Amino acid sequence: MTMTHGLAAWRDEMIDEAKREATRKEDVKIASTMKAKGKDVSEIAEFTGLTVDEILQL
Repeated sequence: MTMTHGLAAWRDEMIDEAKREATRKEDVKIASTMKAKGKDVSEIAEFTGLTVDEILQL
């Protein structure tokens, strides 16, 4: 593995991690809005991928 390849792989992993974090933040935002509007927690979990416990903590 060359240094360039290693740096490229690291960069790609960091980009992927940033995308996952952004998606999670959006899911939490959506879940918070749905919860505030009185939607069922299990339905929120289904739509966002968050756990029921995570939603209850919002």
